[in-house]
Amino acid sequence: MFADICNFWNKVQHKLRSKPSYNHYLSICCIVKDENEYLEEWINYHRKIGVQHFYIYDNESKKPVRQTLQRIGSMKYVTVNRIYGKVRQLQAYNDCLKNYGNYSQWIGFIDIDEFIVPKSTDGNLTKLLQDYEGYGGLGINWLIFGSNGHVKRTNRPIMESYFMRAKIDFHVHRHIKCIVQPRYVRQAAGPHAFFFQDGYYCVNENYTIINSSFSDVSVGKIHINHYYCKSLEEYYNKLARGLADTSRRTRSLKEFYNHDAEANVEQDETILIIFDTKTIK
Repeated sequence: MFADICNFWNKVQHKLRSKPSYNHYLSICCIVKDENEYLEEWINYHRKIGVQHFYIYDNESKKPVRQTLQRIGSMKYVTVNRIYGKVRQLQAYNDCLKNYGNYSQWIGFIDIDEFIVPKSTDGNLTKLLQDYEGYGGLGINWLIFGSNGHVKRTNRPIMESYFMRAKIDFHVHRHIKCIVQPRYVRQAAGPHAFFFQDGYYCVNENYTIINSSFSDVSVGKIHINHYYCKSLEEYYNKLARGLADTSRRTRSLKEFYNHDAEANVEQDETILIIFDTKTIK
């Protein structure tokens, strides 16, 4: 009851405020390195659920991201920035907020192996976000997907190749990623959390306040398919790329096996249903 009252009051206050005009209602920011082969599927999927623009930070990819985007005809939806050095994810996020925050009402900060799945609105992410406009951000829980037993890359779409995931109560699912309203954000605190202006905060899908990078798992309305493992071959490539969000030198093969052991338990093809029934407007 209290959460319902707070939600109603926040919506009233939001409507009373003057609303700036934006170029885009919803954009996504990410940092990538040598992940060009995944760009087309990732962009096409997110466009279908309502994302209008992408801010991609190319962290010294061997083949420039811009070349791939030009080849697949996606440059009109993407702003590309080159960023150099190691551990640059936080820098990229704060640069995006500073330089592009005024262009979008909402910006989601996710990785190229993460796909947002809005279930309660039949794949319409912009419609879902309208219910959270009185808040600084929406925190979305991960669901970790495994290798489906693939040792080699399948050369098929990620969404079709990897449809087995961990049980809902898998402890890693407490991680969140955020879609925020930049005008209410002071800066990124890390890849999973943000500092907000006074009076604003991040909430989960049930309007419960989130004060860290973690939240009790709630995935009834929306979740993020995190294709952490993929095939063993692709995980080796992941090891070679290194990490953008921590000074830790690299991931380990042990992490693959630890996640994969838990992440091939339940079949989940929700994203395929959404993707097949949505069309780009």
